[in-house]
Amino acid sequence: MAGSPAQLLLLALGLCCLGIQGREHYMWVRFRDRSITHPQLGQWLELECLTTSDDSGVFWVRLDKDGTLHFIVFISSLSRITFAGNKRTSERFEATKTRRFYQLVVKFFMPQDEGNYFCLMNSNQMLYFSPGQPAFFP
Repeated sequence: MAGSPAQLLLLALGLCCLGIQGREHYMWVRFRDRSITHPQLGQWLELECLTTSDDSGVFWVRLDKDGTLHFIVFISSLSRITFAGNKRTSERFEATKTRRFYQLVVKFFMPQDEGNYFCLMNSNQMLYFSPGQPAFFP
């Protein structure tokens, strides 16, 4: 999905304003294996998103080097998975939910997978963004 100026503005607002007073939800993204600092070519790369709420599900997106935002998957609060193109499965990705952890797996990390990975949540008409997790080759 190509990034529109409106999408990028929403992303920028979510990144700049993480400390807004009264915020109800917090989200974090990290590599599941905390010893990883950079992905390797062909690597099975696992990311996880931790939320303070599990009532509305999570979207995974990637912001590539050119500034284009790519939708990867939506994981509902009931663990229902919907990948890009309204598909239930993906050849490139896996997604799961365990309690408040939403996992994304890039099955074989390739150059086109480089970027900043974010999870986001829509709750009570508010859009919440995690800080990004950079995933670039060294």
